[in-house]
Order: sequence, then C-alpha cells, then structure tokens
Amino acid sequence: MPVSKVIQALEHSGASMRCSELKRLLTTLGFEVRDGKKQGHKIVTHAGLEDFYSFSYTCGHGKDPEVKRNYVRTALNAVKTHRDGLKKYLESQRQ
Repeated sequence: MPVSKVIQALEHSGASMRCSELKRLLTTLGFEVRDGKKQGHKIVTHAGLEDFYSFSYTCGHGKDPEVKRNYVRTALNAVKTHRDGLKKYLESQRQ
C-alpha cells in the first residue's frame, strides 16, 4: 500500500480506527508492531528508517477495540515525518 494511501486512511479515520486496522496500516509500510509490557500497549519500530526510533499506542480493552484519536494522530505524524524514507524503504523491498 502506498504511503499516501496510509496517510489518507489515518487522516480520515475519525474516532473509529480499530486496533487491528492501525496495526495493518503500519505493517504495510514496514513498521514492526509488538506488544508492550502492559495489556493493549503497542510499541512501533522500523528497522529500515535510520532516523526513526519508535512510538507507542494503546488499544482499549475487549475484542479489536478502538484506538484513541491522539494515538492515531501520533501514528499519522510519524508516517508524514518519515514519508520520504518510507517510500525509499518500500521501493527497496520491491527490488
């Protein structure tokens, strides 16, 4: 999925982004989403981006809960900030 499509999906998610959807969008760009120490806590890293460290988000409780808007915004900002690096990474993975 192109970076621009992920940005568009995050921008238009409103308050209805599900935890599984956010994870799916991030992993299509090469991010690794792993469980944190607390239930529902997710740590996001990317081995292919030199100047990116990590960010985290928390899913609510229950089956596939909604992610709070501020966490979606954090993910959106990370993707926008590293847009060029993500495009280069995805291009290198296609070759």
